[in-house]
Amino acid sequence: MDDHAPPAVPAPRRLTGAEHRRLARRYRLRRTLQAYAFLAPNLFFFGLFLVVPSIWLLLVTFQSGGVYGEAQFVGLDNWRQLFVDPLVTQTMRNTLLLAAMSIPALFVVGLGLALLLRNIGRGGPALRAALYFPTLTPLVIIGSIWLFLVHPDFGALNLGIRALGGDTVNWLGDTAIALPTIAMVEVWRGMGFWALFFLAGLLALPEELYQAAHLDGTNAWQRLRYLTLPLMRPVFLFAAIVAIFYTLQVFDTVFVMTDGGPANSTATVAWYVYKSIYVYDQAGFGASLSFILLLMILGLTLGALRLLRSRMDG
Repeated sequence: MDDHAPPAVPAPRRLTGAEHRRLARRYRLRRTLQAYAFLAPNLFFFGLFLVVPSIWLLLVTFQSGGVYGEAQFVGLDNWRQLFVDPLVTQTMRNTLLLAAMSIPALFVVGLGLALLLRNIGRGGPALRAALYFPTLTPLVIIGSIWLFLVHPDFGALNLGIRALGGDTVNWLGDTAIALPTIAMVEVWRGMGFWALFFLAGLLALPEELYQAAHLDGTNAWQRLRYLTLPLMRPVFLFAAIVAIFYTLQVFDTVFVMTDGGPANSTATVAWYVYKSIYVYDQAGFGASLSFILLLMILGLTLGALRLLRSRMDG
Protein backbone atom coordinates (compact mmCIF):
# COMPACT_ATOMS: atom_id res chain seq x y z
CA MET A 1 0.00 0.00 0.00
CA ASP A 2 1.31 3.42 -1.01
CA ASP A 3 1.58 5.70 2.03
CA HIS A 4 1.71 8.79 -0.23
CA ALA A 5 -1.56 8.12 -2.07
CA PRO A 6 -4.08 11.04 -1.86
CA PRO A 7 -7.13 10.50 0.27
CA ALA A 8 -10.21 9.35 -1.52
CA VAL A 9 -12.66 12.16 -2.36
CA PRO A 10 -16.26 11.27 -1.66
CA ALA A 11 -18.57 11.51 -4.64
CA PRO A 12 -20.81 14.63 -4.60
CA ARG A 13 -24.30 13.94 -3.40
CA ARG A 14 -27.02 14.76 -5.88
CA LEU A 15 -29.96 16.84 -4.65
CA THR A 16 -33.39 15.46 -5.06
CA GLY A 17 -36.00 17.51 -6.87
CA ALA A 18 -37.74 18.41 -3.61
CA GLU A 19 -34.46 19.55 -2.01
CA HIS A 20 -33.58 21.64 -5.06
CA ARG A 21 -36.98 23.39 -5.00
CA ARG A 22 -36.69 23.98 -1.25
CA LEU A 23 -33.26 25.56 -1.59
CA ALA A 24 -34.42 27.68 -4.55
CA ARG A 25 -37.40 28.94 -2.52
CA ARG A 26 -35.10 29.73 0.40
CA TYR A 27 -32.71 31.64 -1.89
CA ARG A 28 -35.53 33.68 -3.48
CA LEU A 29 -36.96 34.43 -0.05
CA ARG A 30 -33.59 35.61 1.23
CA ARG A 31 -33.07 37.85 -1.79
CA THR A 32 -36.60 39.26 -1.45
CA LEU A 33 -36.12 39.99 2.24
CA GLN A 34 -32.83 41.74 1.49
CA ALA A 35 -34.52 43.89 -1.15
CA TYR A 36 -37.33 44.87 1.21
CA ALA A 37 -34.80 45.61 3.95
CA PHE A 38 -33.11 48.16 1.69
CA LEU A 39 -36.49 49.59 0.66
CA ALA A 40 -37.89 49.67 4.20
CA PRO A 41 -36.87 53.27 5.08
CA ASN A 42 -38.34 54.61 1.86
CA LEU A 43 -41.48 52.49 2.19
CA PHE A 44 -41.97 53.70 5.75
CA PHE A 45 -41.98 57.37 4.80
CA PHE A 46 -43.95 56.59 1.64
CA GLY A 47 -46.69 55.05 3.75
CA LEU A 48 -46.50 57.69 6.48
CA PHE A 49 -46.64 60.75 4.22
CA LEU A 50 -48.57 59.45 1.20
CA VAL A 51 -50.61 56.32 1.83
CA VAL A 52 -51.97 57.33 5.24
CA PRO A 53 -52.89 60.90 4.16
CA SER A 54 -54.52 59.51 1.01
CA ILE A 55 -56.69 57.15 3.04
CA TRP A 56 -57.60 59.99 5.39
CA LEU A 57 -58.41 62.22 2.42
CA LEU A 58 -60.67 59.53 0.99
CA LEU A 59 -62.59 59.44 4.25
CA VAL A 60 -62.94 63.24 4.15
CA THR A 61 -64.69 63.00 0.76
CA PHE A 62 -67.71 61.56 2.56
CA GLN A 63 -67.92 64.47 5.00
CA SER A 64 -69.04 68.08 4.98
CA GLY A 65 -67.34 70.92 6.87
CA GLY A 66 -64.44 70.07 9.11
CA VAL A 67 -62.29 73.19 8.63
CA TYR A 68 -64.12 75.89 10.57
CA GLY A 69 -66.76 73.65 12.12
CA GLU A 70 -67.55 70.07 13.01
CA ALA A 71 -67.43 67.54 10.18
CA GLN A 72 -70.65 65.74 9.24
CA PHE A 73 -71.10 62.56 7.24
CA VAL A 74 -72.89 63.26 3.93
CA GLY A 75 -72.28 60.05 1.99
CA LEU A 76 -71.78 60.54 -1.76
CA ASP A 77 -73.06 64.13 -1.89
CA ASN A 78 -69.61 65.57 -2.58
CA TRP A 79 -69.02 63.15 -5.44
CA ARG A 80 -72.40 63.94 -6.96
CA GLN A 81 -71.63 67.65 -6.75
CA LEU A 82 -68.56 67.12 -8.93
CA PHE A 83 -70.80 66.19 -11.87
CA VAL A 84 -73.17 69.16 -11.55
CA ASP A 85 -70.73 71.96 -10.71
CA PRO A 86 -69.83 73.74 -13.99
CA LEU A 87 -66.68 75.20 -12.43
CA VAL A 88 -65.25 71.70 -12.05
CA THR A 89 -65.45 71.15 -15.80
CA GLN A 90 -63.98 74.58 -16.50
CA THR A 91 -61.06 74.15 -14.11
CA MET A 92 -60.26 70.74 -15.59
CA ARG A 93 -60.34 72.21 -19.08
CA ASN A 94 -58.16 75.15 -18.02
CA THR A 95 -55.65 72.82 -16.36
CA LEU A 96 -55.35 70.60 -19.41
CA LEU A 97 -55.08 73.61 -21.73
CA LEU A 98 -52.37 75.09 -19.54
CA ALA A 99 -50.43 71.83 -19.73
CA ALA A 100 -50.95 71.60 -23.51
CA MET A 101 -49.60 75.12 -23.99
CA SER A 102 -46.71 75.14 -21.53
CA ILE A 103 -45.20 71.64 -21.79
CA PRO A 104 -44.44 71.67 -25.56
CA ALA A 105 -43.13 75.25 -25.30
CA LEU A 106 -40.96 74.26 -22.35
CA PHE A 107 -39.48 71.35 -24.26
CA VAL A 108 -38.78 73.38 -27.41
CA VAL A 109 -37.20 76.28 -25.50
CA GLY A 110 -35.34 73.97 -23.12
CA LEU A 111 -33.91 71.84 -25.91
CA GLY A 112 -32.90 74.91 -27.90
CA LEU A 113 -31.07 76.36 -24.92
CA ALA A 114 -29.46 72.99 -24.20
CA LEU A 115 -28.13 72.80 -27.76
CA LEU A 116 -26.65 76.27 -27.37
CA LEU A 117 -25.16 75.52 -23.96
CA ARG A 118 -23.50 72.36 -25.31
CA ASN A 119 -21.46 74.45 -27.72
CA ILE A 120 -20.49 77.17 -25.22
CA GLY A 121 -17.13 76.71 -23.53
CA ARG A 122 -15.96 79.87 -21.77
CA GLY A 123 -18.61 81.35 -19.50
CA GLY A 124 -20.81 78.27 -19.76
CA PRO A 125 -21.14 77.60 -15.99
CA ALA A 126 -22.13 81.21 -15.29
CA LEU A 127 -24.72 81.13 -18.05
CA ARG A 128 -26.16 77.87 -16.76
CA ALA A 129 -26.46 79.33 -13.27
CA ALA A 130 -28.21 82.41 -14.65
CA LEU A 131 -30.68 80.28 -16.60
CA TYR A 132 -31.41 78.14 -13.55
CA PHE A 133 -31.99 81.13 -11.27
CA PRO A 134 -35.76 81.50 -12.04
CA THR A 135 -36.29 77.90 -10.92
CA LEU A 136 -34.86 78.76 -7.50
CA THR A 137 -37.05 81.86 -7.11
CA PRO A 138 -40.15 81.37 -4.93
CA LEU A 139 -43.31 81.19 -7.02
CA VAL A 140 -44.96 84.01 -5.08
CA ILE A 141 -42.08 86.32 -5.98
CA ILE A 142 -42.22 85.20 -9.62
CA GLY A 143 -45.94 86.01 -9.74
CA SER A 144 -45.37 89.42 -8.20
CA ILE A 145 -42.57 90.23 -10.67
CA TRP A 146 -44.70 89.28 -13.65
CA LEU A 147 -47.60 91.36 -12.35
CA PHE A 148 -45.42 94.39 -12.96
CA LEU A 149 -44.10 93.11 -16.28
CA VAL A 150 -47.60 92.64 -17.76
CA HIS A 151 -49.25 95.67 -16.15
CA PRO A 152 -51.46 97.47 -18.72
CA ASP A 153 -50.06 100.94 -17.94
CA PHE A 154 -46.41 100.67 -16.91
CA GLY A 155 -45.54 97.02 -17.58
CA ALA A 156 -42.37 96.37 -19.54
CA LEU A 157 -44.17 94.27 -22.16
CA ASN A 158 -46.73 96.97 -22.92
CA LEU A 159 -44.06 99.69 -22.92
CA GLY A 160 -42.23 97.73 -25.58
CA ILE A 161 -45.40 97.15 -27.59
CA ARG A 162 -46.30 100.85 -27.49
CA ALA A 163 -42.75 101.78 -28.48
CA LEU A 164 -43.23 99.66 -31.62
CA GLY A 165 -46.52 101.39 -32.39
CA GLY A 166 -48.83 98.68 -31.08
CA ASP A 167 -51.83 98.88 -28.79
CA THR A 168 -51.80 98.11 -25.08
CA VAL A 169 -52.54 94.47 -24.27
CA ASN A 170 -54.52 93.59 -21.16
CA TRP A 171 -52.57 90.44 -20.47
CA LEU A 172 -54.44 89.36 -17.35
CA GLY A 173 -57.78 91.09 -17.93
CA ASP A 174 -58.68 89.50 -21.26
CA THR A 175 -60.28 86.05 -20.99
CA ALA A 176 -58.74 85.04 -24.33
CA ILE A 177 -55.10 85.65 -23.36
CA ALA A 178 -55.05 85.40 -19.55
CA LEU A 179 -54.40 81.64 -19.54
CA PRO A 180 -51.70 81.86 -22.26
CA THR A 181 -50.06 84.56 -20.11
CA ILE A 182 -49.96 82.16 -17.17
CA ALA A 183 -48.46 79.55 -19.50
CA MET A 184 -45.84 82.10 -20.60
CA VAL A 185 -44.86 82.66 -16.97
CA GLU A 186 -44.60 78.90 -16.40
CA VAL A 187 -42.36 78.55 -19.44
CA TRP A 188 -40.09 81.37 -18.22
CA ARG A 189 -39.89 79.83 -14.78
CA GLY A 190 -39.10 76.29 -15.94
CA MET A 191 -36.93 76.84 -19.00
CA GLY A 192 -33.68 76.86 -17.03
CA PHE A 193 -34.45 73.57 -15.32
CA TRP A 194 -35.37 71.82 -18.57
CA ALA A 195 -32.40 73.34 -20.39
CA LEU A 196 -30.01 71.75 -17.89
CA PHE A 197 -32.04 68.53 -17.89
CA PHE A 198 -31.80 68.19 -21.66
CA LEU A 199 -28.16 69.30 -21.59
CA ALA A 200 -27.36 66.36 -19.34
CA GLY A 201 -29.05 64.07 -21.85
CA LEU A 202 -27.17 65.60 -24.76
CA LEU A 203 -23.80 65.23 -23.05
CA ALA A 204 -24.53 61.54 -22.45
CA LEU A 205 -24.99 60.81 -26.17
CA PRO A 206 -22.12 58.90 -27.83
CA GLU A 207 -19.86 61.40 -29.57
CA GLU A 208 -18.57 58.85 -32.08
CA LEU A 209 -21.99 58.75 -33.75
CA TYR A 210 -21.81 62.49 -34.41
CA GLN A 211 -18.26 62.16 -35.74
CA ALA A 212 -19.37 59.44 -38.13
CA ALA A 213 -22.36 61.48 -39.26
CA HIS A 214 -20.14 64.51 -39.81
CA LEU A 215 -17.77 62.43 -41.95
CA ASP A 216 -20.75 61.27 -43.99
CA GLY A 217 -21.44 64.88 -44.90
CA THR A 218 -24.61 65.52 -42.86
CA ASN A 219 -25.42 69.09 -41.82
CA ALA A 220 -26.48 70.30 -38.38
CA TRP A 221 -30.22 70.02 -39.09
CA GLN A 222 -29.88 66.44 -40.36
CA ARG A 223 -27.87 65.44 -37.30
CA LEU A 224 -30.53 66.99 -35.07
CA ARG A 225 -33.43 65.34 -36.88
CA TYR A 226 -32.05 61.88 -37.53
CA LEU A 227 -29.60 61.46 -34.67
CA THR A 228 -30.21 63.72 -31.67
CA LEU A 229 -34.01 63.58 -31.50
CA PRO A 230 -34.29 59.76 -31.84
CA LEU A 231 -31.54 59.21 -29.27
CA MET A 232 -33.17 61.67 -26.87
CA ARG A 233 -36.60 60.04 -27.11
CA PRO A 234 -36.40 58.22 -23.72
CA VAL A 235 -35.28 61.50 -22.11
CA PHE A 236 -38.21 63.36 -23.66
CA LEU A 237 -40.74 60.79 -22.50
CA PHE A 238 -39.41 60.77 -18.95
CA ALA A 239 -39.41 64.57 -18.96
CA ALA A 240 -43.03 64.51 -20.15
CA ILE A 241 -43.99 62.44 -17.11
CA VAL A 242 -42.32 64.88 -14.72
CA ALA A 243 -43.74 67.91 -16.54
CA ILE A 244 -47.28 66.51 -16.48
CA PHE A 245 -46.99 65.82 -12.76
CA TYR A 246 -45.99 69.38 -11.91
CA THR A 247 -47.96 71.33 -14.52
CA LEU A 248 -51.31 69.82 -13.57
CA GLN A 249 -50.75 71.11 -10.02
CA VAL A 250 -50.14 74.78 -10.91
CA PHE A 251 -51.51 76.94 -8.13
CA ASP A 252 -49.15 79.67 -6.90
CA THR A 253 -48.87 81.57 -10.17
CA VAL A 254 -52.63 81.60 -10.68
CA PHE A 255 -53.33 82.56 -7.08
CA VAL A 256 -50.92 85.49 -7.08
CA MET A 257 -51.52 86.87 -10.56
CA THR A 258 -55.23 86.37 -11.30
CA ASP A 259 -56.87 84.46 -8.42
CA GLY A 260 -58.66 82.45 -11.09
CA GLY A 261 -59.98 85.44 -13.07
CA PRO A 262 -61.11 86.98 -15.23
CA ALA A 263 -64.41 85.06 -15.24
CA ASN A 264 -62.62 81.93 -14.01
CA SER A 265 -60.65 81.74 -17.26
CA THR A 266 -57.43 80.91 -15.39
CA ALA A 267 -58.94 78.82 -12.59
CA THR A 268 -57.14 75.49 -12.25
CA VAL A 269 -58.10 72.35 -10.36
CA ALA A 270 -55.50 73.00 -7.64
CA TRP A 271 -56.82 76.57 -7.25
CA TYR A 272 -60.40 75.31 -6.89
CA VAL A 273 -59.31 72.73 -4.31
CA TYR A 274 -57.79 75.51 -2.21
CA LYS A 275 -60.87 77.70 -2.56
CA SER A 276 -63.23 74.86 -1.69
CA ILE A 277 -61.39 73.92 1.49
CA TYR A 278 -60.16 77.21 2.93
CA VAL A 279 -62.58 79.79 1.51
CA TYR A 280 -65.91 77.97 1.03
CA ASP A 281 -65.42 75.56 3.98
CA GLN A 282 -66.19 72.55 1.78
CA ALA A 283 -63.39 70.23 2.79
CA GLY A 284 -65.21 67.14 1.56
CA PHE A 285 -65.84 68.61 -1.87
CA GLY A 286 -62.23 69.82 -2.07
CA ALA A 287 -61.01 66.34 -1.13
CA SER A 288 -63.17 64.81 -3.86
CA LEU A 289 -61.78 67.28 -6.36
CA SER A 290 -58.28 66.36 -5.20
CA PHE A 291 -58.97 62.75 -6.11
CA ILE A 292 -60.12 63.85 -9.56
CA LEU A 293 -56.82 65.69 -9.96
CA LEU A 294 -54.96 62.60 -8.75
CA LEU A 295 -56.75 60.46 -11.34
CA MET A 296 -55.88 62.96 -14.08
CA ILE A 297 -52.21 62.86 -13.10
CA LEU A 298 -52.15 59.07 -12.79
CA GLY A 299 -53.92 58.58 -16.11
CA LEU A 300 -51.62 60.85 -18.08
CA THR A 301 -48.53 59.55 -16.26
CA LEU A 302 -49.41 55.89 -16.87
CA GLY A 303 -50.07 56.69 -20.51
CA ALA A 304 -46.65 58.32 -20.81
CA LEU A 305 -45.02 55.38 -19.01
CA ARG A 306 -46.69 52.92 -21.34
CA LEU A 307 -45.51 54.92 -24.32
CA LEU A 308 -41.99 55.03 -22.85
CA ARG A 309 -41.96 51.29 -22.34
CA SER A 310 -43.20 50.57 -25.84
CA ARG A 311 -40.62 52.94 -27.35
CA MET A 312 -37.81 51.41 -25.32
CA ASP A 313 -38.86 47.85 -26.25
CA GLY A 314 -39.16 48.83 -29.90
